[in-house]
Formats: sequence, C-alpha cells, structure tokens
Amino acid sequence: MTRDDVIARLKSVEPELRDRGVAALYLFGSFARGEATDASDVDVFVEPASDNFYALANFTGAYDVISRALPGREIGYGTRAGLSPYVRDAVESDAVRVF
Repeated sequence: MTRDDVIARLKSVEPELRDRGVAALYLFGSFARGEATDASDVDVFVEPASDNFYALANFTGAYDVISRALPGREIGYGTRAGLSPYVRDAVESDAVRVF
C-alpha cells in the first residue's frame, strides 16, 4: 500500500468522518514520508469541528471508520491538540492533509 492508496481510502470515508465531527484529517509518519513497509502502521490526527467531537461516540466512531477503511493496518489516532509538544513539530512537518 502506498501513500496515495492510503489517502484515497481515507478520502473515500470523508462524509462519514465529517458526520462524526471531523473537520480535517492528516496523515503523518512513514506513510506520509513515503517510507512505509508492509509492517507499518498508519498514523493520523484529526481536527474536530466542535467540542461535540469529544463525545465518546464521535471520537471512537471516527476511529472505527478509519479502521474499516484500512483493514489489517494498525492505526495511530489522535487529535492535533493531543500531540505531545515534544513531537509536535516533527509530526506537523510530515503531515499531509487528506481533507
């Protein structure tokens, strides 16, 4: 699976993610850099449209949608606000906006 494959799969579920309160989705890490292997996980972070995103059903629902779009892959998932300040600059420099 290539970076373009991952992005296409994530874009295909954009309406479902927006329904769950995701305003923007970013890919980062090895797939974003084009360095992924067969064993690589897929790392993403989201920007919520509102505080309602943090309701458990929306937060976990968005994760489930992403997981279904990328079967068989481990998913690293969080919010931009939840990025550790120690890695934020590195993560954001890798990040590719999906939508």
